[in-house]
Amino acid sequence: METAARTFGKLAIFAFSKHTEKVFKYAPRVLKDQDPEDLHQLRVGVRRLRTAIAGFEAAVQLPKGLTEERVGKIGKRLGAQRDNDVLQEILLSKYLPHLPKNEQRYLNKVLKYLQKERKHAFKATYRLLTHDKFSRFKQHWQGWLDQPQITVLGSLAIADVLPDLLLPQLAEFFLHPGWLVGTEIVPDTHGIAQQRRCIQLSPSAIEILLDGEELVLHDLRKQAKRTRYQMELFSDYYGQEYQELLAKVKMTQEILGSLQDSFVLRAMVEQYLDVDLKKLCPQWNAIFHGDRLGYWDQWQPLQSQFIDPGHRQQCRQLVQNPTGNSNGKMARGGFEPPTLGL
Repeated sequence: METAARTFGKLAIFAFSKHTEKVFKYAPRVLKDQDPEDLHQLRVGVRRLRTAIAGFEAAVQLPKGLTEERVGKIGKRLGAQRDNDVLQEILLSKYLPHLPKNEQRYLNKVLKYLQKERKHAFKATYRLLTHDKFSRFKQHWQGWLDQPQITVLGSLAIADVLPDLLLPQLAEFFLHPGWLVGTEIVPDTHGIAQQRRCIQLSPSAIEILLDGEELVLHDLRKQAKRTRYQMELFSDYYGQEYQELLAKVKMTQEILGSLQDSFVLRAMVEQYLDVDLKKLCPQWNAIFHGDRLGYWDQWQPLQSQFIDPGHRQQCRQLVQNPTGNSNGKMARGGFEPPTLGL
């Protein structure tokens, strides 16, 4: 498979080849269950493949078994084991070393619970990856890549379709209600345009706000992840400003992901121990509290940028004008296609 692509369709073929190679490389490693990183890499491959299907659906004709929905189901079924691995790592590295012995005792109880649950999760992963359906899934991809089916739109130059591919995803990202959490309208005496700003809240008010808006912020995190993956498909066709925007989208995903991890972990701990963590483990509770406030402090400067109408307009203009790859060569006419850092 060539590592360069001038057209929409050829770029699709390269992306599918790249991501399926990663998926089928790591699946056997996951079955050995020797390194949690193998499952992480497998899930990354699955998510990027799903994004590629969504991004390139107009350029290709895929068989019934190779749909975004089908790939999404595989990723979802791998999620339980990966989430368990992440929670155990957070408990061991982030919390255990900083707790007094009496509180470590409770944390170790939670770890034993997670270890037991992980055995069940691995069995489900094993069944998924050794099932005939997964083997057929692999065969379908190999067959399609041997004889790819390209639509008439697939013959278009990739630079000519980039804005049409990226602007709808960017619009979903910008229109998510999570951006408005903890903001207020700035009074405008002229009534010409509505401006928003982040509200400065006390620590207790932040806790109340986060407790009430957990789900919408988590959903924004998922939207950021989809936007990031979509943008990464085409990052070599833009310049430095695009890379900076992509870094901000990635940061959005990471900060909100850390915030979500703190929600999930605390809820799981209290449910399993059936206690009020604040009373039973005050130091552990204080660390949870400090973490959430810290993530919120990281979040607000980023949020301030993305709710600014001027910044949003700059982002729109940026994706409308692909200027070139990392070598500074033009993304139209006789440009040298990028090597795709997917």
